[in-house]
Amino acid sequence: MQVLRKDDVGIYNLTKGKQLPEWIPERKRRKMLQEDPELQRRIELIQDFTMPTASNCVTMPTGGNYIFTAGTYKPRIRCYEVDQLSMKFERQLQAEVVAMQCLSEDYSKLAMLLADRSVEVHARYGYHYKTRIPKCGRDVVYHYPSCDLYVVGSSSEIYRLNLDQGRFLSPLQSTTAAAINTATVNPLHGLLCVGTDTGHVECFDPRSRDQVGVLDVARSIPSDVLAGAVPQVTALTCYGSGGLHMGVGTSSGHVLLYDLRSSTPLLVKDHNNDMPIKKVIAHELSGNVISADTKGIKIW
Repeated sequence: MQVLRKDDVGIYNLTKGKQLPEWIPERKRRKMLQEDPELQRRIELIQDFTMPTASNCVTMPTGGNYIFTAGTYKPRIRCYEVDQLSMKFERQLQAEVVAMQCLSEDYSKLAMLLADRSVEVHARYGYHYKTRIPKCGRDVVYHYPSCDLYVVGSSSEIYRLNLDQGRFLSPLQSTTAAAINTATVNPLHGLLCVGTDTGHVECFDPRSRDQVGVLDVARSIPSDVLAGAVPQVTALTCYGSGGLHMGVGTSSGHVLLYDLRSSTPLLVKDHNNDMPIKKVIAHELSGNVISADTKGIKIW
């Protein structure tokens, strides 16, 4: 990789530098990697990591060896294997993907929320099962201990599809909004958190199916920035070794970090783009927070 700097702006050329020839034996390849520092710092790109028109969803299983991407026109998904730096398979769909959720550590189980109000489940061999939901969906998350797939959307109900029993269970009910934009499950203690269009985060205990808390996010954003509009919660993430921290993104372009034991945010950041936050991720190793809107990605 080559790095050029001009006027405090870094330009990174990912394909510049030494590359390992593909025809050399594996033993000689390992020896060259040990002896040459420049080869150790090289960046290898995944082949054909693109979509014909556009991609609107990217996700990875917990194993970290595969990447799923969803494209538009024609609707399709592609799976890439990181170890091989190439595409493993491609599958055509009947509708565009709204959200995806990996159900296993590899590529063998995948659930997709489609734009035609359907939930489609794929297995290692391809299409496995498809069902429909009453209202248009906006996000889907999976609760591993109970095998429940939670679907939220343009309704106050949180639909529960139990993949072990193969049927819908009684839905959870939001008490603050008529629509839910996003959802997440805390990986440590399994708390289900949903973000509503009224600027609230509601928390549910999947064991008792009761609402255990409501967080008013809109109250923590300066009123002079909002111009009278109520910001919606558009992105959620739970992080931290104790499972007590949560990151919230809003439609006004703000990112707020919370301790679940307090209703006051630890930190409030403004993207200054007036665009909805699409994704918030906490990078555990570096301690940084990565947030993205439709114009850019910020690491802070």
